[in-house]
Order: sequence, then C-alpha cells, then structure tokens
Amino acid sequence: MSINLKFILFTNLILILNFSGILLNNKSPEGGEDKKAKRVQETDNEKIRVRPLFDFDKQYERTIDFIKQHEGFANGKAYVCPGGHKTIGYGHIVLNTDNFSSITKKQADSLLRADFDKAIKALEADNMVNLEGSKKLAIAHFIFAKGIGSYYNSTLREKIINNQKIDDEILRWVYYTNRKGEKIQSSHALKIRKWELAMYKKRHT
Repeated sequence: MSINLKFILFTNLILILNFSGILLNNKSPEGGEDKKAKRVQETDNEKIRVRPLFDFDKQYERTIDFIKQHEGFANGKAYVCPGGHKTIGYGHIVLNTDNFSSITKKQADSLLRADFDKAIKALEADNMVNLEGSKKLAIAHFIFAKGIGSYYNSTLREKIINNQKIDDEILRWVYYTNRKGEKIQSSHALKIRKWELAMYKKRHT
C-alpha cells in the first residue's frame, strides 16, 4: 500500500470519528440543551404548583353564595333593612321603578347578579384603581354592601390607590344608622368586613 493511500485512509478515519462525536453530542438525551430545557420545564411546573392561577368565575360564584348567606331571602317578601331601606331578595334595594312586593329565588338570584355586576363595573370605572382577581371581588362586595358613594369618599380607596394595608380602614365600616339617626355597631357587619379583608388578601384559588 502506498503512502498516499495510507494517508487518505487515515484522514477519512479521523473525519468519521469527529462526525460521530458531533452526532452523539447533538442527539444525546442528556445533552446540554436537553438538560437546560428540562430544568426550565421543571421550574415552570414548580411555579404553577406554588402560585396557581386565580379562577375568577369560581370565586365570583362563591361571592354570590356568600351574599346569599349573609343577606338572607326573607321568603321573597319586601322588608326594611337596618339602614332603613325597603329591600327584597338578597339585599336588593327596592327602587321606584320596581313594581314587585314578592319574588322567587330565581328572580332574587338574577337581581343579585345584576346588582353585584354593577358594583364590579363601578370599580372598574375607577381610573385610579386597577384591581384583579380576589381583590376586585372583595372591593366590589364592599361597594355592593356600602354603596359607590361611600367607596369614593373613603380613606379605604386612598389606601388601595397608594398600595397600603387596608386592614384598619375596612374594619371601621361596621356601623349602620338606624331610623333614629343613631350609629349602631353591628357584629354581623364585622363578620362581612372580615370576609372582605380575607378575600382581598387571598392568593390562591
């Protein structure tokens, strides 16, 4: 065998070995890129486990159920609430345009959802506040219970805007004015404010 032929064979052998090494590095299931992708996937999965997504629809329904529980149905008959307002169903204040004195639970549910949706929209219309998830539901419930005027004129709103703790401020809203104009502290209202505060701080589904 000539020297040139040996040299050519040796060169081809070197090329084959180098090419094989490249293939092994690129296809190895434990290669650098595969390991990196695996670590990223594991990290993302861990984030999902630690901080699950907030299910707004489910929490909305839970809020509706909570309102039904604390407002009561009163057999669908109109009554006067502690604040002196003619009320029906699950806390719906009877308006001059309303022409009913009794309703079914289905009608009361529809009225409640319409009233609560108005509270959510009123909150969303506040350009100074941008709340999402449980925070939105909590403050929308406050608006539903206390009125949009109380919300806009409250220190509670200022604290929300400034991203401050609202604990002390929201817990001040546990009074109602009776027919005599007297302010009365309500243990019932205190339970509701504590629920709103817990919802405001909620971080999971």
